Amino acid sequence: MFNNQKHGFCSEFYTVKKTIEVVVPIQGADERIRIDALEDGQTGKFSTKAYIEESLTIQPTYPQSNGAFSRKPQDYRIWVDYNLPWTNRDTVDDALNQALGFLKEKCSP
Repeated sequence: MFNNQKHGFCSEFYTVKKTIEVVVPIQGADERIRIDALEDGQTGKFSTKAYIEESLTIQPTYPQSNGAFSRKPQDYRIWVDYNLPWTNRDTVDDALNQALGFLKEKCSP
C-alpha cells in the first residue's frame, strides 16, 4: 500500500477506486462529466474529483519549415477540471451519490 511512511516525500495519497461518466444538460447543451471517487490513504474516507470533456483545436508548434507550421491544426478532446463542492463519505458509492447530487443542482432542464 502507498503511504507517507514508505514515501515520505509525498504528503498525501489518493487512490481512484471508481469512476463514472455521465451526460447531463448544462446551460442548454449535453455535456460529458467524469467523476472519480478517491480513497484517502490516511483516513480511508472517500472524496471526488470531477472533470468536463472539452473540444480544442490546437496548432502543433513543430515541425516548422521556412518559418511556417508544417502541420495543420488538430482537434483534441480533453478532460478539464469541473468545479463541484467537496465530498467526504465513508463509502465509494456514497461519495459518488453526493457528487451526483451537487451535479444535479447545476443541470438545466
